[in-house]
Amino acid sequence: MAEHQDENVELIDEEVITLYDDNNNAVDFNEVAVVEYEGEFYALLQPVEPMEGLGEDEAIIFKVVQKDDETDEFEPVTDESVLDAVFNEYLKAEAEFMDECDCDECGHDHDGCGCDCGCEHEHK
Repeated sequence: MAEHQDENVELIDEEVITLYDDNNNAVDFNEVAVVEYEGEFYALLQPVEPMEGLGEDEAIIFKVVQKDDETDEFEPVTDESVLDAVFNEYLKAEAEFMDECDCDECGHDHDGCGCDCGCEHEHK
């Protein structure tokens, strides 16, 4: 998926973030999206390596807390209503992105739109 941004959601392609678990072990995540919800920012992250208890297509939602100009902290979100709302915002942005594109080979329409879906084929 190419990088795409709407009003509250930025869909991200190929951004890896390293977080540390309780034992100070590095865990790499692919950043899927950043969602703004009620004035706060949330990151949807998928582990690069399989993670116990998490499906291959599942993501973890973290609240992004800016500590200073260069440092962000990622706090796990446990409030089910916030998790649902953030994930629904992501789904809406993903659906809008997919609606913008719709070609025969990847489901994207590139007829004059000039977008780059990252697909390995010639655009119509």
